[in-house]
Amino acid sequence: MSDSSTKGIIKYFKSKFAAIGSSGNNKPEAGCTPEYTMLKKSLISNMTYINGKFDGCSDFVSKELITCGRKAVIMEIDNMIDKLQLTQGVLAPLADAKPPVSLTDDDAVFNWLRDNTFTFVDQKEAFSYEETIGFLMAGFAVLLIEGIDKAIAFGLQGFKFRGIDEPNTDKSLRGSREGFVEPLRLNMMLVRRRVKNPNLKFEIYNLGSESRTDVCVAYIKGTVAESVLNEVRHRLRTIDLDTLLASGYIQAFFQDDPFSIFSTVGTTERPDAFCGKLSEGRVGIIVDNTPITLTMPFLFVENFQNMDDYAVGPYYATFTRILKYLSFFTSVLIPGLYVAIGSFHQALLPSQLLYALAQSEEATPFTLVFEALFMQVIYEMVREAGLRLPKQIGFAINIVGALIIGQAAVSAGLIGAPMVIVVAITATTSLITPTLYEPGVVMRFMFIVLAGMAGILGLTLGVAFCVYYLCSLKSYEVPYTAPISPFNGYAWRDVVIRLPWKILAKRKIAAQDLPGSNVDKTIG
Repeated sequence: MSDSSTKGIIKYFKSKFAAIGSSGNNKPEAGCTPEYTMLKKSLISNMTYINGKFDGCSDFVSKELITCGRKAVIMEIDNMIDKLQLTQGVLAPLADAKPPVSLTDDDAVFNWLRDNTFTFVDQKEAFSYEETIGFLMAGFAVLLIEGIDKAIAFGLQGFKFRGIDEPNTDKSLRGSREGFVEPLRLNMMLVRRRVKNPNLKFEIYNLGSESRTDVCVAYIKGTVAESVLNEVRHRLRTIDLDTLLASGYIQAFFQDDPFSIFSTVGTTERPDAFCGKLSEGRVGIIVDNTPITLTMPFLFVENFQNMDDYAVGPYYATFTRILKYLSFFTSVLIPGLYVAIGSFHQALLPSQLLYALAQSEEATPFTLVFEALFMQVIYEMVREAGLRLPKQIGFAINIVGALIIGQAAVSAGLIGAPMVIVVAITATTSLITPTLYEPGVVMRFMFIVLAGMAGILGLTLGVAFCVYYLCSLKSYEVPYTAPISPFNGYAWRDVVIRLPWKILAKRKIAAQDLPGSNVDKTIG
């Protein structure tokens, strides 16, 4: 079968899978400009519309007052603003406001109130019902005044949130102990504190027709390639979601191949790692209400790098890098290799080891392939239960899992003792590179099946296919396996080995400068 026909078949099935779940309803194109309904000068009309929108919302609070001889209403969402600031910074000044007698025009009174009464820096104007409701949902207090068809929104956000703490998913021994949290503005502050450069830019987009979630695009102007930045903006504008509750919802939209088991979009919970990616010409995505950020382009070698590599000596950093590469290949290949040798290539084993293996497997009723698949499935079940259950129950599950996978299963004659050792080695090594855990699980099962069918030949064909597949991937026109393939000796100073900072600091290699990259080198 020719290469073109193979690609055609793959494209056909992708289009069929993409059509699953789609409805015939015509939705408006994502990113199109919505229609706005402008505020009116009648306070009653404005409040009738807004109260209708918030009908049944017990957390919507509005208070009538008199200011400048006019009726006014201050609105807010309960528990989303700082009530002390509202009282001292808005309500008290409004009660004491006395504009000059010469001001009789509605717009002149509004401008005087805006410029002379309030001292808030975060103060915005709203001209439509949609803008007003959007400010309320974002934790602003909104002021409407009789006879004025504009509103003033005050940034008085005071909702509770989790404090800045060490990330759970990516710990560091000698790096920063700060991790991203849920509020978007706080995460932007954590990035700005580390990159005190006016070229660090933040662009805010609003996604989700129902959730109206803020999404921030971060990049360093003068470092990022303009073509990569424009592609990220384009994909962001074309995202059509009703609800956006986590960065994982939109991660697939930024991948060149959403069906790939390898993610070409990086994730991190560390502000220092996020800033490091930006300084290398990447684009970052911060989503409100989630601490996991996205970076792109993302390369395969970045799965084996962390902040501790740059805080320790180059020799030890190189040693830990080699351990990470070995652990990944061990976790993926060891179960399949054990099945292949035990089933087809017993001559490769020393006689003593072969005798021990035969003695162990003689009492078990299943084949090596079934044992390997069964034990891997049991381990994944125990791991998933330990992750999702409360800690108190999770410890009990871990104990039960150890009994199931350990000596009890061997004593019962269900599995052989060598298989327990293989599962234990696989479980340990797979956790050293957590970002590759998911593709590692898929590849592990695939290699077990191939090894059970064709031995080392099947395993070799599977490895060759995976290498070919990895080399075919791209992340925003940057080869996913760069600088390993295409090879670049200079870029290898921070791949498997990690040279001293005196050498790394001489010239920084941006993502668009890697070999094989088709990115337009124009700097944004």
